[in-house]
Amino acid sequence: MKIGIRADGGFGIGMGHIVRCVTLAKELRKRNDVFFICKVNKNTPNKYLPGINFILKNNFKIKEIDEVELEKEIIKIEADCIITDSYDVDEKYFNLLKDNFNFSGCFDDEKICEYFNVDFIINQNFYGKYIKYNINNNTRMLLGSDYIILRDEFRNTKEERIVNKEIKNIMITVGGSDYDNNTEKLIKQFWRENYILHVVIGSGFENIDKLKKYECDKVKLYFNVSMKDLMQLSDICISSCGTTIYELIALGIPFIGVKVVENQEMLFDYIYEYSLGEVSEIEDVYNKIKNLTYERRLELSKKLPNIIDGSGVERITNVINNLIVC
Repeated sequence: MKIGIRADGGFGIGMGHIVRCVTLAKELRKRNDVFFICKVNKNTPNKYLPGINFILKNNFKIKEIDEVELEKEIIKIEADCIITDSYDVDEKYFNLLKDNFNFSGCFDDEKICEYFNVDFIINQNFYGKYIKYNINNNTRMLLGSDYIILRDEFRNTKEERIVNKEIKNIMITVGGSDYDNNTEKLIKQFWRENYILHVVIGSGFENIDKLKKYECDKVKLYFNVSMKDLMQLSDICISSCGTTIYELIALGIPFIGVKVVENQEMLFDYIYEYSLGEVSEIEDVYNKIKNLTYERRLELSKKLPNIIDGSGVERITNVINNLIVC
C-alpha cells in the first residue's frame, strides 16, 4: 500500500512533527511503500530545509509541493493513504483529502479543527483522550498515552537510574528551532553558577553564533547529538513541552518543562496537574532548580519510566494497516 505522510519542519516551525512522523514511517514501511510530502517556499528556499534533510537522512523519498499551491498539488499525488501532521490545515483541506484518496488520517495536538473528516486521528498526548472531537461515525480515535510515539532508542529502557545527591549537569533543549532565543535566556540564568550546561542546538536554530559566545568548560553546545546519551548524563533537563518530554519520561529523567510556543500549554498544564515533573516560566527556571530537592528527583526517577510502555508506534501502525486491508 502506498502511504504519503505530509509533514514539515524547519526554521521557525520546529522539528517535532518530522521526528515523530519519521518514527511512524519506519514502522509503516515494513509492510507499505511510504514517502513524505513536504512544502517548499520559492521565496525562502531554506525555510523547510532542516525537515527535508532529516527525512532524507532516514532514507525516505520526498515529494515537494509549493506551499502556495498546496491543495491543488496534493490531489495530484499518487497514494492510497495520506497522513497529515501539520497545524497549517483546516476542514476544507481534510474534506479535499477525503474526496481524493482512499484513506486519510492526521496527527492532532490541540483540536485544530471543529470537524475532522478523516479515517483516523492520532493524539498521542496524555491529555488527548480528554478532548471531545467532532468526527465521522467510523473514525478511529488513537488518543492518549497508549499511542505515544517513541524513537527506537527510547523504547524498552527500564534500567534503574542512579540519582546524584547534588545537581551538577543540566541539559537544555527547547526544540528544533528557537526563534525567541529561549536557549540564551536559560544559559544566562546559569552560566556563572557552579553547573555544567549541556545545550542542544536544533537544526532550525538561527542564532548559533550568539550562543557560541557562551561556550566554555561550563557551557557545552551539542549539534546532532545522541539525545538519549545526553539525557542519561544529566541530573536534570530543562525542556520545552513537546515530544522530548515523553522521551525524558521514558528514561526517568527529572525535568523542568517550559512553554516556548502556545500549543505546548496543554502538556505544560497536564504535567503540573498530575505532578509528572516540574514546570516553570522561562525566566524562573533557575529558582525552580535551586528549590528542587533530591527526594523529589528520586521520586520522579522511579515513577516516570512506568508511565509509558513504549509500544505506541506499533499500536498506531497496526490500526493503519488493518484499516487499509479492510
